Amino acid sequence: MKTLLRDRKNVHFYVDMANEPRLRVVPGEEFSLETIRADNMFLSRANPVFKDHQEVMQVLANPVTGPVYVEGAEPGDRLAVTIEDIRLGDSGNEGYYTYVPGQGLFANPFVPEVFPPDTRFCDVSSATLKLIVGSHEIEIPTEPFIGTICVAMKEKVYLSYEANKEIMGNADCPNVTKGSVIVMPVNVPGALLSLGDLHAKQGDGELLGCAVESDGTVSLSVDLIKKGDPRHFDLPQVNGNGRIGSVCTVPNNIEAAIRGAVFDVIKRIEIDHGVPFMDAYMLAGHCVKIQICQMITGACTAYAFIDGAPTHILA
Repeated sequence: MKTLLRDRKNVHFYVDMANEPRLRVVPGEEFSLETIRADNMFLSRANPVFKDHQEVMQVLANPVTGPVYVEGAEPGDRLAVTIEDIRLGDSGNEGYYTYVPGQGLFANPFVPEVFPPDTRFCDVSSATLKLIVGSHEIEIPTEPFIGTICVAMKEKVYLSYEANKEIMGNADCPNVTKGSVIVMPVNVPGALLSLGDLHAKQGDGELLGCAVESDGTVSLSVDLIKKGDPRHFDLPQVNGNGRIGSVCTVPNNIEAAIRGAVFDVIKRIEIDHGVPFMDAYMLAGHCVKIQICQMITGACTAYAFIDGAPTHILA
């Protein structure tokens, strides 16, 4: 199996079609990408904190590994990426979670008091995590997922921590995990797929502006949905594991992100499965689930999905 190592030449911070492909694969081929931690290894036990949000923005952060050129992918196609496995902390590096002043849900003006920066390091390589709560440690299950998965645009260049429907990007959707199929647009020849920002655990909304951050290795395979396929496609999709779902990112407006993701699921039911719009709306009204993926400055992302029994009706 081909593997793209976490060598610095294979890591980048801009989603840009000018990036030289670091790996070439054919549809159906399984391969793996090694990733670097979201802080770009800026933090350590000797240097444990970001002093404020401004310092986070000054550090080259959210590195992604790639890009991967998919043979046969042409603009107008869609890329279907199956996440085969995620292995966290395989480099031997610790994971971490952190509070950064001026970042997260309760940044000013919501809470006038600014607390000092605080970082906790932890082992992310096992099935459970140990988190510090007061004078105790609690043990919780590890839930690995990919925070950032993206494809390049033809003309625009994005930072790897941005997200939108053209690239998917840093959506921080916990369902981008083992067994899921991520569907994204192909904007340039070869698609130029990259990923990184692995998380060991994250609550809904990524309230700190940070998850339990980790490096690791992702095994995946890709397929192409060729141009002209009649199925509805507007927003990036996260499917599989018995569900269909859509991801929507809107700057600074979580309500609009929720509406966008839910509407996309309704249109998929209507168009993909030949269901009248009102019936699809009624079904979504009773069966749709909504996950708030992130609520950080500049990016609010929601994931709407239908899980379980209704999906077999739509097959």
